[in-house]
Amino acid sequence: MPSTSDPSSTPSSATGKVALHKKLRRIDKPPVGKPPTTLGQNIDQQILKTVAGNFDEKTVRAKLLQIVLNCDGVIGACYLAKDAEGLWSPSIQHASVGKMLNRKQFAAALSEKCDDFAESTNIKIENVPSLKNCSGLFAPMRPRKSAPEIILVMVRSKVAAISTMPACQKLSNSLQLWLNGRNAADSDWQVYALGSIIELVGKIENQTTVKSAAEEAANSLANRIGCNSVAIGLYQKNRLQLVAISGVSKIDKGSDLSRNYMQALVESTTRKQPGLYPAQNQTNNFLLQAHKQLAGFAQCEAVYTQPLICEDDTVIGAIVMTGSRAKLQSSQVERFNNTAAPPIASAFRVVEKVKHSTLSQIKAYFKSKVSIAKRLLALALMVGFGFLMFLPITYRVRCNGVTEPVSRRFAVAPFDGQITVGHSEAGDVVQAGQVLAEMDGQTIRWELSGVTAERAQSLRTREIKLYERNVPETILSELEYKRLVSEEEILLYKKDHLQIKSPIDGVVLSGSLERAEAASIETGQVLFEIGPIKPMRVEMAIPSNEIAQVKAGFPVKVWIDGQEDEPIQGEIMKIHPRSETRDAKNVFIAEIEFPNKDERLRPGMKGSVRIDCEERTLGWSLFHKPINYVRSRLTWW
Repeated sequence: MPSTSDPSSTPSSATGKVALHKKLRRIDKPPVGKPPTTLGQNIDQQILKTVAGNFDEKTVRAKLLQIVLNCDGVIGACYLAKDAEGLWSPSIQHASVGKMLNRKQFAAALSEKCDDFAESTNIKIENVPSLKNCSGLFAPMRPRKSAPEIILVMVRSKVAAISTMPACQKLSNSLQLWLNGRNAADSDWQVYALGSIIELVGKIENQTTVKSAAEEAANSLANRIGCNSVAIGLYQKNRLQLVAISGVSKIDKGSDLSRNYMQALVESTTRKQPGLYPAQNQTNNFLLQAHKQLAGFAQCEAVYTQPLICEDDTVIGAIVMTGSRAKLQSSQVERFNNTAAPPIASAFRVVEKVKHSTLSQIKAYFKSKVSIAKRLLALALMVGFGFLMFLPITYRVRCNGVTEPVSRRFAVAPFDGQITVGHSEAGDVVQAGQVLAEMDGQTIRWELSGVTAERAQSLRTREIKLYERNVPETILSELEYKRLVSEEEILLYKKDHLQIKSPIDGVVLSGSLERAEAASIETGQVLFEIGPIKPMRVEMAIPSNEIAQVKAGFPVKVWIDGQEDEPIQGEIMKIHPRSETRDAKNVFIAEIEFPNKDERLRPGMKGSVRIDCEERTLGWSLFHKPINYVRSRLTWW
């Protein structure tokens, strides 16, 4: 059989004609069940709807080709452009619709004539040499700032080509106007982006510290781009550090969010190229695992990273952006970041150099202005300061404290039942024997009446069986009688204990049944926690780095919030051997007791504590913490 790709092949049929399906290549199927559209059937409205809609260039081009494909006699349409070899051929960048010659057939038949078609101002009709009776409409386009193009519309006959020419002309004019308008809007955006970059670089260079410069850059980029957040990481002392997050004044570097930002920054500086998750090419998503993790943690659609690379190819940091996929995947954001990254990196370098040069200038200024007499005075002050550091003083540890009861008692449910009334709630002062809540006794009284009647009946049955000398039945009646007596005693106990009372004098620490009507309770369930008011104790949270200086028996002074005029004094009774975590800090708990005779203190009151420890020198008291911190970080010391 002859090859379908060779228009000069000799057909095997007796008629000498080549079947049309062997000369044409199917690109796209026309809509099924939709009648063909003629020039008078809403073609203007369809073109207007397409170019006025909010579509990208690829969608607009495809929709316009589909409109002309629906015209009578049209079998295919595509865009023609020059390839790398300078030959005209169907564009690879923009898809074709309908049936169209393949690239090899087109290059052999029509490529040489397309230069003349592109220079013309009118639509040209040209027969397709390899296809009998088929004609092509060649509509030239020369949009501003773009290479010339040609719209090729394939029709079944020359007559159909003439009738389709107005539609093809409208399509060409509309697309050219749309491309020119988009290029104009893109030029306006480029001017705006350039002004924004110049303004941003100026703001960064005007900052006095690298941290403030990074914060200014992060906030400005978040506002201009419209993303959720922007984070900036910079190399400081050869180590990448998270310096700023838009909208955050103080960064918690130990938080999960900061760690996720750091992993994305490290991934960006390692790749040394922009990263976008989700990647437009899904096969590249495996290279952006830190981006994917940040997107999931921050609950955003997309993550974009841009490394900050200076002109000498030195990576000084990176920028991470989170936001919507439509925003971060736009070409404008990508071009803006690629253009802004080098000047932003250079601006951060300028801020770093100015910082160091400023310190050097200050040092040189003082050296030139301070006279010898002043230097001697400064030396004398330093010597005096050295002697002062050896002055012995009482070392004091300050921490927080909270009042707690010495012991705790619990009011529990004596049996299963329901609460009818609650009389107390947390914070109430109660006396021993005071009713805290009442249980429902109606069911118990009903059961008690029934058991009492059954017990009397059992006793009567026993007497009858004894009179009849029926020994087995008498024994069973005796056992039933004892069971009912025991059951009656239990019900009498429940009846006498329907009121839940406080076991001691004190204050209700927890538990409230004030509004819990008809609430079911179980045996042993804790309903109230009660602590005595006299005496009380203060639990002191001593920081772990100070526990070595504190011992039992050291004097303590406590200032309760709101009662600072009457501080509490005492001695440490005991220190818990195991540390605890309170308010996200590692502390050791120490205790003191006080009588609280006037009952002015209640459990849960907070205050400040001062512990008087052993005597130390003033220098040790002031500087032992930073010295120990440095020693813990320098392992060779």
